[in-house]
Amino acid sequence: MAAHEHHSVEIIREAKWAVRVTVYGSTLTFPFEAEDYARSYADGQAFRLGVQVTELKKSA
Repeated sequence: MAAHEHHSVEIIREAKWAVRVTVYGSTLTFPFEAEDYARSYADGQAFRLGVQVTELKKSA
């Protein structure tokens, strides 16, 4: 499957970790307690969609 312009995977660090996955313009956010689980999930989704993981840090 080729990468699509409406696909993205973002890992977000706030008080906890979250992974935001966008597929064909629909976005879902998945919360995680542990960084390792968030990174593993993000890597898997990025591989599935053929995109790179973008890392975002939210400031307080």
